[in-house]
Amino acid sequence: MKTRIKISYLLAFMISIWLMSCNDDKINFTSNDSENVQNETVSDSYVDDADDISSVALSSDDATLNGKVSSSGRRVFKVIDVAKRLDCAEVSIERDSLATVPTGIITIDFGTGCTDVRGNVRKGIIRIRYNGRRFIANSTVETTFDGYSINDIILEGTRTITNITGSTEEYPKFTIVVTGGKTTWPDGTFATREVNRTREWIRDTNPSQDLWINTGTASGTNRKGYNYSMVITKPLVFKRECSSDRKRKEFIAVEGTKELTVDGKLIVIDYGDGTCDNTITITINGTSKEVEVNGDN
Repeated sequence: MKTRIKISYLLAFMISIWLMSCNDDKINFTSNDSENVQNETVSDSYVDDADDISSVALSSDDATLNGKVSSSGRRVFKVIDVAKRLDCAEVSIERDSLATVPTGIITIDFGTGCTDVRGNVRKGIIRIRYNGRRFIANSTVETTFDGYSINDIILEGTRTITNITGSTEEYPKFTIVVTGGKTTWPDGTFATREVNRTREWIRDTNPSQDLWINTGTASGTNRKGYNYSMVITKPLVFKRECSSDRKRKEFIAVEGTKELTVDGKLIVIDYGDGTCDNTITITINGTSKEVEVNGDN
């Protein structure tokens, strides 16, 4: 009889320990976790969006020059953007050279505000300095911002893209280095960001079907001042077709995973199965939940 009682007590003790561990898992999910993931994803999203806008402008050079001259003396050219992000922007070019290795500056000016089909409002200037033909190895593209914001979230920093493709027969591949990256929200809070990654551009005969495959790392401080680091553990896939989806304001990955460590806490972020949506899955200590990315927060 005493043995049965001892076993019962032991069983009750083991169950209580198991319940406590379950509760610990639940406690590990806090509102800060969702906010940290949101902030990191949105910062990444808006800079990648600006990068895609820059690539569209670069691709349009020469073929669509319309001869107009801007007030600054730069040649203005028309840009065909399937996502219609540049419909009300003035895009102009100031060439330094038309030699074998062309150089120059492309300016994308959104003025006091341009609204795209998804409801995003862009203001200010994206400035692109290029050196060499972008699909030739060792060419570089440097992107900077001048009072640029999207949905009143201000972007700063320098983004340097270098072509590292082995040959013109391969899909283009680039290294991307972001220095002095900073994202500032309307309430004055901000996050800093340094990035070192590689991007492969899977080009399609129909540009709206292009894909980007990203690997690499990032680090900085988040809106609460905590240090964070990020590493892509399964290549992130971005689809250009998602940039014209009116249900999605943010340009985020649709596949792949990355690990975000904030103040010593590890969060795994899964971007899904390729569907154009804003839903991601975050996992902490084996417990998962879905989060809807909202760039306005």
